[in-house]
Parts: sequence; C-alpha cells; structure tokens
Amino acid sequence: MSTHPIGEIAGGDPRTTALRQMTPEQLLHLGSRQVAYLRSSMCDGEVAFVLFGADGAPLVIAGDVETAAEIAAKHGLAFVTVH
Repeated sequence: MSTHPIGEIAGGDPRTTALRQMTPEQLLHLGSRQVAYLRSSMCDGEVAFVLFGADGAPLVIAGDVETAAEIAAKHGLAFVTVH
C-alpha cells in the first residue's frame, strides 16, 4: 500500500497541500505581503471579516467577503482555501 498526501489523492493543488502541512512557525515565515487569510468576527454586534497577513497581524476589517477580497487583490495578496 502506498501513501499520498491528501491533496494528491483528490488531484488537489500542490500549493494547498503544502500549506496544510505547514507548522504555525513555518506559516509566519511566508510573509504577510504574499499570503493572507480571512476570518469572520463580531464587531460592534455585527458580523465583520478580518483580513490577516500570514504573520497573524490584522490588516483590514471589511463588512463582507467581496470587499475583503477586493482589498486583498489591490495589495497583491492571494487567497488559498485551506480546511
């Protein structure tokens, strides 16, 4: 029986597979200018979306996902889906 990373079994993107296998310390070294992640949060009683750099620093708070994605794209940041 051979083993394969989960992303390879489903024909997934090798970049996504690599990100899923990174430790928090390795993720910090990617640099906030190249990778960002988005989390929902509550702000003043309303749902907001916070865009964070790879180092965990909050970059911007947006009212919806589309606005957060537009802001990220303007700054050359890329989203990768990681579950």
